[in-house]
Amino acid sequence: MIEQFYIVYTLCAAVLACGFSVGVVGAAVRERRRTGRDARLRTEYLHTLMLALGGDGTQVPYFPLFGRFGSRRLLCEAVAGVVAITYGLNDGLLRRIVAHYRLDRRMLRQARRCRGYRRAQALAVLACLPADESVAAAVAPYLRSRNRYVRFHALAVQLSVDPSHALQRIGDYAYPLSASEVAELMALLRRGILPLAYGPLLETRSLNLRRVGLAIVRQFGIEEAEGRLLQFVADTAHPALGREALYALCSLRRSLLRREVAVFITEMDARERRALLRCMALEGYAPTTMQRLFEEAERPYYETLVQSYKRSLA
Repeated sequence: MIEQFYIVYTLCAAVLACGFSVGVVGAAVRERRRTGRDARLRTEYLHTLMLALGGDGTQVPYFPLFGRFGSRRLLCEAVAGVVAITYGLNDGLLRRIVAHYRLDRRMLRQARRCRGYRRAQALAVLACLPADESVAAAVAPYLRSRNRYVRFHALAVQLSVDPSHALQRIGDYAYPLSASEVAELMALLRRGILPLAYGPLLETRSLNLRRVGLAIVRQFGIEEAEGRLLQFVADTAHPALGREALYALCSLRRSLLRREVAVFITEMDARERRALLRCMALEGYAPTTMQRLFEEAERPYYETLVQSYKRSLA
């Protein structure tokens, strides 16, 4: 009796193992086919979209196989990708495509259904789609999300929809912007959404707007802002802004042999000092400048950066 039980148990276990293996292999094959189909369809959508943008722009193009499962998502990603990496596109045609295929509504539904990073990804795609004011109102609740990625991409959607109130929305943003988020805002600036006037941004009381102003100075090499940058360095009330102003001075390749800079460096911890040394090495500051600002024990680290491949990676 016991032997028969073991035989039946072994057979059942073998059948279950075989069934599980077949299921895993089948799922892998289906996923591979779906990935290949999505890649081909995404390429086809990009080709159709570029042909339409290169034409007269009067007619909404037809996208093949639209309506299949996942095709609307692929078209959203194709349009968002083109908008994110190009400038001066036919905005009218893109708006008609988004409205005709209801791409913005699709991404809004996905944002409502998902959580966490998936919601942030849906909002990031939506930020690159030409949309109307109703979309800005729909993403307003996400500005209070506990996920910082969701919050920021909701802000990016509102900036993209209504560029005329971009500075007000950034100033009212209740959370401090990180360095990566400021870099995302610089991408919006290159798309023409944010203004280039850095002066009012540096003078405002909003720390986020000051960070954006410092990023503009750093990215576009505005040497006229050197005096204001030194004021930020000398201001001990906001050391984070002082560090960013110091990096901006390095990117402008201005002289760091200033009293404000020397005092600020003495108050930095070891991690921040090494980060500044990497920035100085990247911008090509001579070792003599480093020796007058840092301690002798930090000289070998800087010389290693200058003399090795790490200078190009700093």
